Amino acid sequence: MNQSIGKQFPDFAMIDHDSQAVKLSQYAGKFPIIVSFYRGYW
Repeated sequence: MNQSIGKQFPDFAMIDHDSQAVKLSQYAGKFPIIVSFYRGYW
């Protein structure tokens, strides 16, 4: 059983498609967020 269900996701920053740093907290609470990580090439 996963004990983290319903808990707050940790804040982190990543680089977007425009090479700008984006923090998860910038968008939290404004609309639903899906964080997806994938492996591969475009």
